[in-house]
Amino acid sequence: MIHIEISDSPENLLADGNTWDRLAGGIPFRQTVWLRSWWQQFGDAERAFFLVARDESGACCGLLPLERTDGDLRRLQTIAAGNVCTDHVSILTRPEDREEVATAFAKHLIECSSDRTHGWDQIDFDGTIAGDPAMEIFARCLEDQEVPTSIRSRMHLWFNRCEATWEDLLATRSRKYRNRVRGLLRKLDESDGELFVRDAAAPEEVHMGLLKLIELHQKRWQDAGEPGTYADDRMIRFVTDATLEMSDRGRLVLPQLIYRDEVIATELHFIGDDRRQYCYSTGVNHAYPDLKPGIMLNSHMFREAHRLGRAGIDYMRGDETYKGRLHSRPIPLLEISVFAKHARGQVRMAQDRATQLLKVQWRRVKDLPQDQPLTIEEAFAEEHRSFLPDQTPLPSPTLHHEVSAMLPIRTVESEILFDADEETSEPPMIYSMSDYRRSDAHSHEPEPSN
Repeated sequence: MIHIEISDSPENLLADGNTWDRLAGGIPFRQTVWLRSWWQQFGDAERAFFLVARDESGACCGLLPLERTDGDLRRLQTIAAGNVCTDHVSILTRPEDREEVATAFAKHLIECSSDRTHGWDQIDFDGTIAGDPAMEIFARCLEDQEVPTSIRSRMHLWFNRCEATWEDLLATRSRKYRNRVRGLLRKLDESDGELFVRDAAAPEEVHMGLLKLIELHQKRWQDAGEPGTYADDRMIRFVTDATLEMSDRGRLVLPQLIYRDEVIATELHFIGDDRRQYCYSTGVNHAYPDLKPGIMLNSHMFREAHRLGRAGIDYMRGDETYKGRLHSRPIPLLEISVFAKHARGQVRMAQDRATQLLKVQWRRVKDLPQDQPLTIEEAFAEEHRSFLPDQTPLPSPTLHHEVSAMLPIRTVESEILFDADEETSEPPMIYSMSDYRRSDAHSHEPEPSN
């Protein structure tokens, strides 16, 4: 029998990393190293709405960390949303408890929607990945109880799966792609020290490397007339704290492509217990287009992922063209809104529909990508499942082991693929920064890509 409670001490839950992280499926953005660092900068205990599932012994077997939105306390949202661009948002629980915990959370939220203390009108989930099994159970339970739910997608998360060896991977690509990538890596390998990749290791190297990434990342967006991901000092402190802790745990990769003593490309990767490498943020110096620094470093990192036995590289949200040119698999990123059945919830739903109609017209005028409404069947289709992270991470922290058997990509027509020789010097920016946040009429702060 599962018992649900709403915690009034989120700091204590986040401080208990062993309990929290064993429910996170090995995904860094569900773990305390990420969420605790975020909470220290952005969290507000008075707005916290952390649901905890406990079994008959009182042990925690599930978590759903939500918060009331600032200025709208009847609206709940997932934590570390918005500008942070946290992906893989889901109910935290072990696979064997998934059905019972997700169902219990859904039923509890329905029951408390009219409660004087814990009531709500709307719940927003930002960053759920299509096919997520726990969220499917949750959504279907709401549907069975006739709770109005809206599911939309406007962009994708991108995953590039490793094969058994690097050469096996290249064998699946076109001849043009193989020749281009081999040429770039040959230039890197045979540069006699003028062009090389340096990995940050010591804490001071990590800190300085992250500052350089932020500098390059900000320049890209500010040149486009946008404030950039790191315009908020709290964001810099949050990502710095998380990055340093990831480094302490041996779960950080922060490479820099150096040319004549200058950083021309850099990336921020976190390594999950699920053996995936998650590329959260990048920076490129566009003064060297002939070297193609972005695609060169991407190719080097993917080759390294094969050498180290990673499951693949997750490039996270955003439909930048370089992700397709890397032959990554696009998986829809979901925005899920749940509306309470009571009168206030129905008013919210009507307001949301009106807002979406206005946004359709605005985005049409601006020639921007539109939200795509999805049914539950479309959002959680079986075709997405084989590309989701492994939800049963190994207990050992060792990262250098053989790649487990995985389903190969066979349906080329379902992918967005490009030949490498089609690329420009650097991929263009597809979206405005505001496109990286959920469609939201209640906030006007821009949100950048990672």
